[in-house]
Amino acid sequence: MYKESIGGRIFVILNTIFITLVIAVTILPFILVVNGSIVSETEFFRTGGVILIPSSFSLDNYRFIFNEGSVLSSFLVSVKRLVIGVPFAMLLTIILAYAMTKKDMPGHGALMVFLIFMMYFDGGMVPRLVLYKDIGLYNSFWVYVLPMGISVFNALLLRNFIQTIPESLSESARLDGASESTILFRIILPLSKPGIATIALFVAVSHWNDWFTGIAYMKQVMGALPMQSYLRKMMTLGQLDLMAMGNMQNMITPPPETLKMASIVATTVPIVIVYPFIQKYFVKGILIGSVKG
Repeated sequence: MYKESIGGRIFVILNTIFITLVIAVTILPFILVVNGSIVSETEFFRTGGVILIPSSFSLDNYRFIFNEGSVLSSFLVSVKRLVIGVPFAMLLTIILAYAMTKKDMPGHGALMVFLIFMMYFDGGMVPRLVLYKDIGLYNSFWVYVLPMGISVFNALLLRNFIQTIPESLSESARLDGASESTILFRIILPLSKPGIATIALFVAVSHWNDWFTGIAYMKQVMGALPMQSYLRKMMTLGQLDLMAMGNMQNMITPPPETLKMASIVATTVPIVIVYPFIQKYFVKGILIGSVKG
């Protein structure tokens, strides 16, 4: 019977302690934010906002932000952005990734050089703003969707995954008269589900977490901003702004700090709920896609 050495036991103990500390440091801020958003104003100020085990319970912060109406409108904007933006980006990414695997395609080398160059270099915010105004994207919902249509990094990851699929399958299909589109959508895509799910998760999280686009390229109307841009606006509101919002709702204005915590929870929970359903594809998609470059 195998007997673990003293050194091995010490390593397991130290490793367990280290991992436990990492988990605690990771989870603790989120626990503090959640608890700070659901306690009474009195307890929040009494504890200085550091609440591990709340002794009171209040949903006043959530009633305030949801009664204001902008958070629901922003949530719908974010959902609409995901429903349209993710399939649009995945379609373009899949087509580009498949084209990148065809080394015998005319212009393949020039395409790769162009894509790698564009991945590292950017025109900047001001030229982009001028461009968006000229083509009508400024203050338009499509500014959330079209510019994020293709990520070269995501296309490279998916290309690496597709290259792990035996080329003999595609060659056999060509001998049977299949076109490239048939090979892509009937052979490559069904075999690439883990990779596609992984990239789709990347794209969805990028859309959900993007706050800068709404702040920089949309007029600052709260109901037209996505959730993260709404959160950014809430974080910058002062006590007078919140009191004005409270007067409009005929409600007592909660402290700005607890409102900010409630806004953080409201914007984070949806992606936390969705992630476990896709997480099983995540590790498999990345590892298989990294085997072959």
